Amino acid sequence: MKTVGLPVSDKERIVLLDVLRGLAIFGILMVNMQIFFRPMLHMLSGYQADETILNLASTAFIKFFFEGKFYVMFSLLFGYGFFLFMNKPTEEGRSILPVYLRRVFFLLIFGILHVVLLWPGDILVFYALFGFLLPLFRKVSDRGLVKWAIWLVIIPTALTALAVLAITLAMNIPEASSQIESSLGEGQHAMKEMVEKAAAAYSTGTFAEVTRIRLFEYKMLLPGLLFFYPVVMAMFLLGYLAARKNLIAGYQEHLPFFRKSLRWGAFIGIPFSALFAISYFYAKPQQMDVFQALSTLSIAVGGFFLSLFYISSVVLLFSKGKLSTIAKLLSPVGRMALTNYLMQSIICTTLFYSYGFGLFGKINTFQGILLAIIIFALQIPLSRWWLKSFHYGPFEWLWRSLTYMKVQPFRKPA
Repeated sequence: MKTVGLPVSDKERIVLLDVLRGLAIFGILMVNMQIFFRPMLHMLSGYQADETILNLASTAFIKFFFEGKFYVMFSLLFGYGFFLFMNKPTEEGRSILPVYLRRVFFLLIFGILHVVLLWPGDILVFYALFGFLLPLFRKVSDRGLVKWAIWLVIIPTALTALAVLAITLAMNIPEASSQIESSLGEGQHAMKEMVEKAAAAYSTGTFAEVTRIRLFEYKMLLPGLLFFYPVVMAMFLLGYLAARKNLIAGYQEHLPFFRKSLRWGAFIGIPFSALFAISYFYAKPQQMDVFQALSTLSIAVGGFFLSLFYISSVVLLFSKGKLSTIAKLLSPVGRMALTNYLMQSIICTTLFYSYGFGLFGKINTFQGILLAIIIFALQIPLSRWWLKSFHYGPFEWLWRSLTYMKVQPFRKPA
């Protein structure tokens, strides 16, 4: 069987791209950590007034600097990688598309197994599903890609705003108002019971019981994820556009663009990220109030622009040679992004769930931040050590072998 396209060799890798992937993996862990040690459904409960000042400050820290920023960065990089993959040289002019679709299919399998066996906060399933759609945009113009991205970001915010408006108008009708208040009260009570049930299962349940509650949480969160994840597709398209313009691989030719992006990223990203952090303490997820609409708007806008600020900062510092040490630390993590992402789930579920060390619900937000830093700090030397002996991370090797239907070289020559 002839191979269409070939895996990227070590010499062909774009170091800056790996550095950004490594940074994104750290940011994703910081956010995910907060829902490793408490039920996923806790997200739908909103702000808890009984939190300590330290935990409230820690939550605000995560909301402002991390939440909504690094999945955006990772999604942009996924779109960038899609362009690189689809433009690989092929044998005898054969299409790379079947290989790409096979690659995305196996990513979907990884995601499904991640949900079933490990954790309901998986992003791989949606990355794969939207990845199947990306080839439809290969011939869309640059302007068209931007328009699509804008609409995909606007839609969730507009739908939230319409829902808030409808509820606000209904609350002015006495009969409807009493029904809405009653329904909201029942919903809040039911949500509290579900969160308590999930916490008990993760804390003391068997693996089978944990699996059942994990799938139940995933099913409960799925409507909200379907509502929210169009933003991921938008970032895929913008990442694809960035690759068309050769922004990362040819960053030295685009430094004026990154300087401008740095300024606009800070100017727009900082106030909207602050608005998102503030709105969290007032929004009631079960009630679709005005603060919920502000939260949806601010995370979409603030997340994108602060992510742009982070990316531009890294590129500009990298161009001046001021990130050489950090680049050496982060690039191995980025080269093993899939392995490190899945290993974070393996490590954290082992630490927290009942079939591991049983620490579920026993640490707070601030301690979760410290733990995320420790885990990532360990992944850095482990990634460097692994890549001294192997071409790829273990999951990357398996993914590549399945994609190309051929066992790939794994261990480096002595």
